[in-house]
Amino acid sequence: MERLTIMLKESRDHKAKQVLNRKESFQSWQLSRKKFIIGSFMGGMFTSLPSISIIGQGINSIDILSQKQFSLITSVQNILFPSDNNGPGAYDIMADKYLLWVLTDKHMDPEEKDYIINGISWVEETADENYSLTYNELSQSQKEKLVTDIAKENWGKSWLGVILNFIFEALLSDPQYGGNTENIGWDWLHHNPGFPRPIETTLYPEILTTVSKNQ
Repeated sequence: MERLTIMLKESRDHKAKQVLNRKESFQSWQLSRKKFIIGSFMGGMFTSLPSISIIGQGINSIDILSQKQFSLITSVQNILFPSDNNGPGAYDIMADKYLLWVLTDKHMDPEEKDYIINGISWVEETADENYSLTYNELSQSQKEKLVTDIAKENWGKSWLGVILNFIFEALLSDPQYGGNTENIGWDWLHHNPGFPRPIETTLYPEILTTVSKNQ
C-alpha cells in the first residue's frame, strides 16, 4: 500500500511537471486575460453599469464540473482564502463562480484547463490515501490539514498556487466577470476603479473580437 501511495504521488508530480514545463502558453493566456480584466480598469477603460455579473450568468457548474468536483474546489478556495474579520474571503467574492467563467474561456489551452480539473482528482486521491475517505466526507479540520499536506508536495504547491491566483483575480476584477461581488474586493482595498466601467463589447474576451473588426 505504501509503495502504491508513493507511485501515485510520483505520477501526480510528473503530470503537473509536464504541464508547467509548457508555461509559455499558460502565461500568454493569463497575460491576455489580465490585460483586460485587471490592467484595463487601472488604465480607465470603463462605462457605468450596475454591480452585477453579466458574464457569469448562465454558466452552470454541472456543464463544467460535477457537483462533487465543484464542492471540492469551492472548499479548497475557502480554506486558501477564508472569510474573517480582516476582510472578505473566497466565498464572499464568489471565487467559485469566477473560476467557472475562467474554465469556459475559449482562449484557454485545453491542457491547462485539464490541469486545473485534474488537480481536483489529485486532491481526492490524497484524501483517500491519508484518510480512506472522500474529500467531502472529511471534517473541516481534516480538510484544512489535507490542504496543508498537499501544499508540501510539488504538484500541490503549483496547483494550489494556480487556484490562489484565480482567487486574487476574482478579488480584483470587475464584478461583471463573476467575482468581486458588489465591489466587495475594491471596497476592502479602498480601490476606486474609475469610470466609465466596461460595456459588453469592451469586456474580455469580446474586446478581442471588437478590436479585430475595427482593424
